[in-house]
Amino acid sequence: MNPESRMWFYGLSKPMTADQSAQLKSMMEQFVAQWQAHGAQLAASYRIIADQCLIIAVDESQQQATGCSIDKSVHLLQDFGSSQGLDFFNRLLVFIMGSEGLEALSPAELKSRIASGDIDGNTPVINTLARTLRESGDGMIPLKDSWAAKYLS
Repeated sequence: MNPESRMWFYGLSKPMTADQSAQLKSMMEQFVAQWQAHGAQLAASYRIIADQCLIIAVDESQQQATGCSIDKSVHLLQDFGSSQGLDFFNRLLVFIMGSEGLEALSPAELKSRIASGDIDGNTPVINTLARTLRESGDGMIPLKDSWAAKYLS
């Protein structure tokens, strides 16, 4: 995809089951293949990371995503999440790469792990606020450069 492709990040507090992940993959394959804005096909793709995070991207150099088309993606995830008991919209989660892989931490958990010295400003976290694929880079940034840096003090 074009590095300037617009992207949206959705994360879960815990990984999906294998069945949920397979269902989401199937649903997303269909969705991106048919996703349109004002009748024009969107050049879209998705990626699921560790059965816990979903990134959707659209190459807007070909066709811009509109409010209505974006709403369709949001409603799709709301409906899937509701049917599966999953919440893709908890924006307070911080995703770190820990010794056992990807971990989603609430602000309270993050503060506790910082206080214990387990996490510091250099701990890699997923850049959940990146607006483009280029901005997301390899997906990880140091905690001190993320929105959650406020918990370091």
